Amino acid sequence: MNTGSGKTALNRAARSSNTNSSNKRIDAASEKNRNTNQRAGNGNVHPWNAANTPVFMATMLTGLEPIAADEIQTKISDAQIKETGRGKLFFASRQPVETLTALRSIDNLYIWIASFPIGPHKIHLHDLEKQMETIDLSKAVPESLTGRPVTFTVNSSRAGKHTYSRFDLSDAAARGLLKQRPDWALGTPEDHMLEFRLDVQHEQAIFSCRLTSAEFRFRGERMFSRAALRPTIAHALVWLSNPQPGDWFLDPFCGSGTIAAERAFYPYAQIFGSDVSAEAVEAAKQNMPDLPGISIHQWDARELPLDPGSIDTVVSNLPFGEQILTPEEINDLYLRWIRQLKRIVKPNGTAIVLTTKVEELQKAADRFSLDCYELMGLSLKGLHPSICKLQF
Repeated sequence: MNTGSGKTALNRAARSSNTNSSNKRIDAASEKNRNTNQRAGNGNVHPWNAANTPVFMATMLTGLEPIAADEIQTKISDAQIKETGRGKLFFASRQPVETLTALRSIDNLYIWIASFPIGPHKIHLHDLEKQMETIDLSKAVPESLTGRPVTFTVNSSRAGKHTYSRFDLSDAAARGLLKQRPDWALGTPEDHMLEFRLDVQHEQAIFSCRLTSAEFRFRGERMFSRAALRPTIAHALVWLSNPQPGDWFLDPFCGSGTIAAERAFYPYAQIFGSDVSAEAVEAAKQNMPDLPGISIHQWDARELPLDPGSIDTVVSNLPFGEQILTPEEINDLYLRWIRQLKRIVKPNGTAIVLTTKVEELQKAADRFSLDCYELMGLSLKGLHPSICKLQF
């Protein structure tokens, strides 16, 4: 039971250890990643260059790195986290790419090719071009493309003080690759066979090749309702809930059904998705996999027609933008919704939610003697929502 003010209770809860085993794994993964972070060496003596085990780069929404690391280490039996950064992490594995695509909280997967130093001035672009002329591309080019004309693109990013732009980086890298492979040709963003990525941070470059398409993170064609979450973010929320085969699961603000669809990736007993909007419910029904035990309903989250103590886990993207509801409406909604959760969620059940209105959520939780934990903050489309956990 929270006895202090909402803000004090929230701060205390954020510092306390989580009882959920998934959260404990993520805390351990974060600590391991901090301890194993490496910076590239000079020249081509980067320790990964000499390794026989392939190294992959996974990208994700900034803030979700600990969740992605935990999913990787849980699902990929031989995975070794090599380095973490802002919105990306590197891991080694001998598993086939088909196995790695079971990862669902990451946006894209790349095969790491090389890391090397790069100077900060335009004159150093010549060195980059020469580097690309001799770089080993065997990790990136599948056997099916060997000896065939290949179209490619190079996308670049940079952080730090440089006298060149990211476009200059892409152009220099492409020139060097064309000198190494004169039978290749530059493609377009819409039409290419290989997509290389060059990330420059200060005076260190990382070169990789993308293995996944846009369909990987968007799960193919879907109908999206207003304020819909990207599937990879929805999956991160589901992962934090520690899904169990016997779960009765609810998303009471399901929108187009992204969270419920991601929960269906793991065994369950029953999945409910609901929304007050008829349009959202129709979209959710079209997006939902054709599996037993999944039902989508037009319900008001403030008056859920579910039996007391019937739900194990709730995961939801709460309404929080002032373009959707006024502050007064948010306060009323959170209070009445949590009253419903207090009734329908089993003792020791959990709710994992995403919101920018953390204080409003805490105040509502305090009213019903529920512990509220702010687990982590995200950066999402100019907003900075937090993932919070309610413990019943």
